[in-house]
Amino acid sequence: MKGKTFNTALYIRLSREDGDNMESESITNQRDLLHLFLEKTKEKLQYVDEYVDDGFTGSNFDRPSWKRLMADIDSGKVNTIITKDLSRMGRDYISMGEYIERIFPERGIRYIALNDDIDTLHETPGLEFLQFKLMFNDYYLKDTSKKIRKVVRAKKEQGQFLGWKAVYGYKKDPNDKHKIIVDEEVRPIIKRMFDLAYNGKSPRQIANIFSDEHIPTPSVYTNLNRGVKSTAYELWCPRTIEEMLTNETYIGNLTQGRRKKLNYKSKKEIRTPKEEWIITENTHEAIIDKKVFDTVGELLKKNKNKPTGNNIQLLSGFMVCKECGHAIGINKSSDGKRYYCCCTYYISHSKYGLCTPHSCNYKKLENLVLEEIKKMCKEYVDSSSFSNKLEEERKKNDIKIKKQKEINVLDKRIRTNNSYIDKIYEDKLSGNIDMEMFNRLTIKYKDEIVSWKNQRDELEEELKNVDTEDENKEKEEILKKINEYLSFEKPNRNLLVNLIDKILISEDKIVEIHYKFKLY
Repeated sequence: MKGKTFNTALYIRLSREDGDNMESESITNQRDLLHLFLEKTKEKLQYVDEYVDDGFTGSNFDRPSWKRLMADIDSGKVNTIITKDLSRMGRDYISMGEYIERIFPERGIRYIALNDDIDTLHETPGLEFLQFKLMFNDYYLKDTSKKIRKVVRAKKEQGQFLGWKAVYGYKKDPNDKHKIIVDEEVRPIIKRMFDLAYNGKSPRQIANIFSDEHIPTPSVYTNLNRGVKSTAYELWCPRTIEEMLTNETYIGNLTQGRRKKLNYKSKKEIRTPKEEWIITENTHEAIIDKKVFDTVGELLKKNKNKPTGNNIQLLSGFMVCKECGHAIGINKSSDGKRYYCCCTYYISHSKYGLCTPHSCNYKKLENLVLEEIKKMCKEYVDSSSFSNKLEEERKKNDIKIKKQKEINVLDKRIRTNNSYIDKIYEDKLSGNIDMEMFNRLTIKYKDEIVSWKNQRDELEEELKNVDTEDENKEKEEILKKINEYLSFEKPNRNLLVNLIDKILISEDKIVEIHYKFKLY
């Protein structure tokens, strides 16, 4: 081996994503260190080329210069690799062990990590602690990823937009990359989508309409804007439509965190449950009115799992079996001349004797329900008691929801500041900050926590006193809906969904209408 010439590649990597943003880790410093080593060594290390991956994470080996290096190894151009330390080659414990202990030996590759005292040609001291060093580098990657996620989440909770592109209908503000503005080219498409849904169209029907009209899908539209020419339009997906119809971003509430990476080593993304979404209210211009958005949301729930044809019945999705709590479905008779209602749980479990048919003529039931609603409206529309109670219940719900959201935001801010205090304490212990800065930051974060706790206490007190508040605007809105209902010979579903929660049908055909407001 003494007379062998080692064709040497210098590999350099830097990634701010895995925390390597210190000057000592810079590309220039790595390069200088490696070339200095080549100049001073007495071994026959023949410099071939340097391979630089600037801005690529060490969690995987999907990097352009690393791939080029592997190709040069396969062709016999390179048989020695030198890096500043192990972490410059990579931080993934499993992959690093695979390369150093199997791939490199099998291909006759010599690997040198200068600062870790590792040289696979010799029994260097660093090799004895290789597994520990690899584990530490992997832990560092995991820990840094965790800290970055905390910082990113805190910024999102403060209403900063951190996506690489805005949701369809918006675009990044050219003057502030952390804000979004309406994309005027797409605004009409979003408004039309919600109008179609408001008027009873299902996500599948809307998707078919947009596909038939060759309206570019969000992915195609993005590619077109980025200069990628496309001769064909992709088809709209009903799930895409439904996700957009339930996205609060369109009413001015920035919604982030709908997807997340599987883990810190994987690029695969998974959908997150709605309770984990990060929603910040009133951060940008709304495209859709909140009342329309809420009504569409209610219609989506009522239309769930209903036929995809054009004729969804007026009461479809409202009717519930009183005995078993499952939906009452609407079916066509065998001769196709009439519709009838039947308990869906009974139909799917009839051989087990679970529940009973609850069968009844749908059209007769619909007329009965509409007459009952109209009778209620006429009886109470001029009643101050009805008006006041109706207004009071609706007011309580909306104000409580609003104030509770404000309390939740303050709670998140308090938790974030507490995590900041923990972090600067760790920084103080590790010597990253001095005592003066630690005290100054601690006082700042604690003062903010005290202020937010006081605000939260005030909101909680206001929440207790909601019953004493009065909002004439909401009262007028409710009465407007009732009068609108009375003006129709037959109301539509988007009006009905604002008045009715559900319709219970008992085994003996007794019908109970549950309104969205308590009636006195």
